[in-house]
Formats: sequence, structure tokens, C-alpha cells
Amino acid sequence: MKLFTAIYDDARILRHFLRHYDRAGVSEFCIATSTACAREVKALVGNYKVKLFEQFDVHDSSLGGNAAVTEMRRLHQAENEWIIIVDLDEFIEFSAEIEQIVSAAENEGANVVRGIMYDRFTADGRLADFDPDSDLSKLYPVRARFIARVMRGADYKGVLVKGQLKGAAAHHYFVGEKIASTILEIAHYKWNTRTIARLQRTYTELVKRGIPWAIEYRRILDHYEQHGRMAWEEFDGELVELVNSPN
Repeated sequence: MKLFTAIYDDARILRHFLRHYDRAGVSEFCIATSTACAREVKALVGNYKVKLFEQFDVHDSSLGGNAAVTEMRRLHQAENEWIIIVDLDEFIEFSAEIEQIVSAAENEGANVVRGIMYDRFTADGRLADFDPDSDLSKLYPVRARFIARVMRGADYKGVLVKGQLKGAAAHHYFVGEKIASTILEIAHYKWNTRTIARLQRTYTELVKRGIPWAIEYRRILDHYEQHGRMAWEEFDGELVELVNSPN
């Protein structure tokens, strides 16, 4: 199965990303990247099968647009082909083999399988970085529906898509979508030491463009400024070890 994503300013997690999806059964990665990130991306792809595109508007993707992924799909997705669409910090936690998930969706007449985003945080809520050998699930052991409860945004998105359905609002929905009953979970490994500065830049750009959902980014910045950390206990975060414990 092919996977489509875009990288616009930070490729550090790419090796983790490729390893995760390779193990899940992805056979080919279509990655759009900015010229500034291209050298770093090329150094990280290793022996994975990657098609790299530098000609598309990945900055649009950083602001919630879909231009780069849409164009790659137009060129490299067949009419009835199932593919994966995710951001670089989104790790789908597959509940079964991808082929089984797709087969069940096909039997239902569905063309989109959605995922629910669970942001992942450190145990103390502080922003922390990772290295190439980090176990991300242990480094960020808290899971929470942060987007829904703090940002007050849509924390679902189509992640498995059949054919060239037109995506909108960062692939939260697709024109003509038929949603499968299976809902996947997405571990969102976003919260490192570069995140707040990046969000501030994005917020400023969204305000400048008059985009109404800039307020969602303002809510994140306000939360962080108030607490000096991601106070996950205030938005119903759960430690993964406790969630998964048989006791």
C-alpha cells in the first residue's frame, strides 16, 4: 500500500515514521518536501522505497491545505486504489492488518476509514525531544483527545482512502465519502521543544489570512502560557501504561 505525506519544516521524526509504517505493511512512500528540508529528508530515507517531490506547495499543507498531497495522489493513485494519508507526526495504531481493515470497509461499501487523533505527551507535560532510537510511546506515555477538548476542533480525519476523492480541511472529510464502521486511533507525536514556536508562526499566518480556525491555535498557546506545560490532567489525559494494564 502507498502512503502520502508532506514535510515542510521539520523532518526529524521521519525515520520513526518510516519504520512504523513499513512494519504496518506500507510498500511505497510518496513524500512532498520543501526545498529547505529536501537534503535532510534524503539523508533519513535509507533503504525505504520513497518517491520524493520538491515541486509542490508544502507550505499550504502546513496551514491545513491539501495541495501537495492532492497533486501526488493525482499522479500516483489509481482510481480504485486504497492509500494512506497522514501527517508526518501521525502514527496510526492499526487494530488489525491493513488488508483486513480495507477488506471490511469494501464489504460495507465504504471508501474512507477514519482515525481519531490522540495527542501524546510526556508524563510531566513538559515538551521533550526524541532521538533516532527513542521509543516514542514510552517517551510520550500520556494520550488525550487534546484537539477536541482544548482546541475545540475536529479530531478525526480520513486516513485510508479509496480512489481520488477530493479532501477538504486537512482531510477531515472527503467529497463523496462513505465512512467505514471501523475507527482507528492515531498517536499524534507533535509535542516537542520546537512545537510552540511553530504554532506561534502558524497562528500569526492564519490571522494574517483571516482564517477563522486560527482561534484553535490561540487556545493551544493560551493553555501553554497559562501552565508552562501541557497540563494533560485538565483535559482528561491518560497514562498509556495504566490504560493498557490488565489490572
